[in-house]
Amino acid sequence: MNLASTRCYEESDAHPDRLQGLCIAICGYGNQGHAHALNLRDRGVAVIVGAREGGRGARAAREAGFETVDFSQAARRADILMLTLPDEVQAEVFSRDIQPHWKDSAVLAFAHGFALAFDQIRLPAGRRAFLVAPKGQGHKLRQAFLAGGGLPSLLAVEGPDPEDTLGLALAYAHACGALKGGGFWSSFREEAVTDQFGEQVVLCGGLIELVVAAWETLVRRGYSREVAYFECLHEVKLIVDLIAEHGIDGMRERISSTAAYGGLEAASRIIDSGSRRQMEEVLDEIEDGSFAAAFLTERAQGSPRLSAAIAAEAQHEIVATGHRLHELLRRCQLGAGGTHEKKGNDG
Repeated sequence: MNLASTRCYEESDAHPDRLQGLCIAICGYGNQGHAHALNLRDRGVAVIVGAREGGRGARAAREAGFETVDFSQAARRADILMLTLPDEVQAEVFSRDIQPHWKDSAVLAFAHGFALAFDQIRLPAGRRAFLVAPKGQGHKLRQAFLAGGGLPSLLAVEGPDPEDTLGLALAYAHACGALKGGGFWSSFREEAVTDQFGEQVVLCGGLIELVVAAWETLVRRGYSREVAYFECLHEVKLIVDLIAEHGIDGMRERISSTAAYGGLEAASRIIDSGSRRQMEEVLDEIEDGSFAAAFLTERAQGSPRLSAAIAAEAQHEIVATGHRLHELLRRCQLGAGGTHEKKGNDG
C-alpha cells in the first residue's frame, strides 16, 4: 500500500479481520461516539465505552447495552482508543487518564484532527495514531449504516509504521460505516483547519448570517415575515439537496432561468472582494492557532460569550417566525413547501 500515491480508498481496500481479537474503547458516548460504538458492535467488533461515571454519556451507553468503564480502565484494556470527546477536554483526559495507563501496543484514534493539529495532544515517541473523520454528524452516520450505507471519511496516520496503522484505520472505517463513498487521504492538520474554516465561513457562520441579513432586508422593506422566511431560509435545503445530488452545474440546470440568471448576476455583489479578504483573515486565524486558543479559553471560562450569543440569537424574530411557520405547516399537514425546480416560467 503506497501512501504517497493512493489518495482515495474504497471498502475493498480494507481488511475487516484486522479488528478481530482487538478491544476498541470509544472514549466519549456523544454525537460521534454513540454512532461509532453501535456500528462497530453491529459488525461484531468488541467495544467498550470509556465515560465519566455518572455522566450522561455513561448512562446512555449502559442503556444501549455497552460495558462502561472510566477512562483509565479503558486505557488499560483497549488496543485502539478512539477519542470522540469534545475537543476542549481531550487533552486533559489524555494526559490524566490515558497516557499513564495505556498498553504499549495501543493505538490512539480520532474522529477529528483538532487535538493533534493544534498540539493539545503531543503523540509520544514511538506511539501511533490514526484519524477516521466521517463527513457527517454521528446520527447521520448511524442512519446511513442502518440503511445499509455509510459516509465518506477523511483518513490520516501519525507515528511509526504508517502502512500498518493505515490498515487499522481502514478496517476501523469500514466497520463503523465511514468508508462508503470513499476514504480520502488527508492529514490531522488539513482536516482540522478545513473543518473549522467550512464551519465558520459557510455552514454555521456565513450561511446563517446571510440568511438572517436577507430576511431582515425583506421585512424592513415591508414584506411578510413568513414569506421572507420561505424565500430566505426554508428553501435553502431544496437548493442544497440539488447541489448535493447533482453538483452546482446540475443545480443550475434544474432551476428556472430567472433563478439562474438572477443568482449569477447578484452573487459577486454579495460575496465581493471584501468578503473574500475576510475569509482569508478567518483562515489565517485558524492556521496560526489563534482561533483554537480563543475557543479553549472561552470554554475554560464557562463559555460566557457563546452562551450569551446563542441566547441572543434565539430571541431574533426570524427564530419566532420559524417556530410559527413550522407549527402551521404541521397543522396543515404540508410537505416541503415550494421549489425552485423548473416549472414553466416560475422563478
